[in-house]
Amino acid sequence: MATWDRRAEVLRISLEALGRYRLRTALSTLGIVLGIAAVIAMLSVGEGARQDVLRQVEQLGLDNVIVRTRGFGGDAGLRLEDAGLLGDVLPQVVAISPLIERAVLASGPLDSRRASLLGVTPAYGEVLELDVDRGRFLTALDRRRVVPVCVLGARLRRVLFGYRDPIGEQVQLDRSWCEVVGVLAPRSTGGRAGRTAAARDLDSVVLASIAGVLAVSPSIAPGQSIDEVWIQVADGDDVPAVAGSISRTLARAHGVAPDIDVVVPRDLLNQRVRTQRTFNVVVGSVAVLSLLVGGIGIMNTMLTSVLERTQEIGLRRVVGATARDIVVQFLVESLMVTMTGGVVGIGAGVGTSYAITAYAAWNTSVSSVAVVLAVCVSAAVGLAFGIYPASQAARLQPVDAVRYE
Repeated sequence: MATWDRRAEVLRISLEALGRYRLRTALSTLGIVLGIAAVIAMLSVGEGARQDVLRQVEQLGLDNVIVRTRGFGGDAGLRLEDAGLLGDVLPQVVAISPLIERAVLASGPLDSRRASLLGVTPAYGEVLELDVDRGRFLTALDRRRVVPVCVLGARLRRVLFGYRDPIGEQVQLDRSWCEVVGVLAPRSTGGRAGRTAAARDLDSVVLASIAGVLAVSPSIAPGQSIDEVWIQVADGDDVPAVAGSISRTLARAHGVAPDIDVVVPRDLLNQRVRTQRTFNVVVGSVAVLSLLVGGIGIMNTMLTSVLERTQEIGLRRVVGATARDIVVQFLVESLMVTMTGGVVGIGAGVGTSYAITAYAAWNTSVSSVAVVLAVCVSAAVGLAFGIYPASQAARLQPVDAVRYE
């Protein structure tokens, strides 16, 4: 019981001492609030960016390889026949699709919107593991139909048709028409973490058979230029080997070094992880500096408090308080300031994160690790910057302290 009484007395004295100079205490607490809020907000931005990048890379497919024509390509760029060649030569390939992209004006019953028309093969859905929300995806038989068919992205479907069922309806693409046979499930992340190379917003595209998008039938002109080739590898461990073989295979087929870029999502993910780690170190350093400034302010406040309460310290020593009691007293006061600032700072940091998401359209994510880290840092700052003032108070001799004016 005596122990609880002593602890209650320490808390009472701490609250009375801190409340004696409310403005000074509030300003000291404010430094910790700003530092912790900076930690939470910066880490939430970094975590949100990391999650966005991870989603984008996962949408590309960690077992995939994307081959893209560099610049205008010309004779050294990708050809339609290259997709078949790579599928035949590389045994690790399980699905492959050429891709050609065109900008079109898509018009539906409700509205019109500029969109990307992607000419692909049915294997494109397998490579990206596309989910169809309504209808179906493209099939090999679609190229034989008199009326071209297409699949719409989820957002584009809402723009053109609203809440109407678009399956079986007609969509105008510039001066041509196509029948909607499917709608993709939503895929986009909605973040601003930076678009990953070779990624595109599939919620706002029109997918059609590549035979209908090319200027000439593939059977007549297999050497037509294309923009990309998407390749799915059976085993993710074979991705580097496949990526390394592509340039050599196309160089032998074309007779010249191909003007292409080979994009490996696994390498993109590793690169982004390294970049994110550097970003976290930088923002963490800035936050640590903010906390150091707040900690120095608390130390200054506690040293001033020791000087102002010299007689109080002497009287407590005379009536039986030990040096340990004095150290605990000032450490508790320092911890109360920093922990209060930490709790308020966590709230301010979370609020700042939501404000960034709401007003800057930048995804943020407040993790439990960041909150725990903020609490631990608050306690560490309170102890680190409270020990010296507390030890100074404990060193005061009772007689000299009582006589101090």
